Amino acid sequence: MEFRYIQVNYESIVDWQTKTDILRCNESFHGRPRYDHILVATENGHFFARILRLFQIAFGDQTHPIAYVRSYCRPSGQVRRKDKDLGLYRVRVKANPYDIISVQSIVRGALLVQDSDNPDDYFVVDTVDADMFLRMKSLVF
Repeated sequence: MEFRYIQVNYESIVDWQTKTDILRCNESFHGRPRYDHILVATENGHFFARILRLFQIAFGDQTHPIAYVRSYCRPSGQVRRKDKDLGLYRVRVKANPYDIISVQSIVRGALLVQDSDNPDDYFVVDTVDADMFLRMKSLVF
């Protein structure tokens, strides 16, 4: 079964209250495509991704929500001087970018903006709210 949006509840690290993000993946959301970005937690750390499809798979009497995503990673090498001076967090489309993840691994929604000079690079907007700002400070970037 396929879905067009998902509600993700997360605990804010600012005030420890439960917050909700409504995340969409729809080829025609009010006439335009919309594929939201997310922060994902795994055993190997965190990464950013774009939700391309949301599914629920049934095995017997159990259901498992999964997401097909396009993943981003930190660019290899040193952080650009300009990015560091401006406090920017750059992520890049992975070499093998398409993954299937468990929906339970989604931490929260994220705002990423494409770099106009390099279409494979995105900047994480950490000023969208205090929770994202603090999360980005705690992540290794």
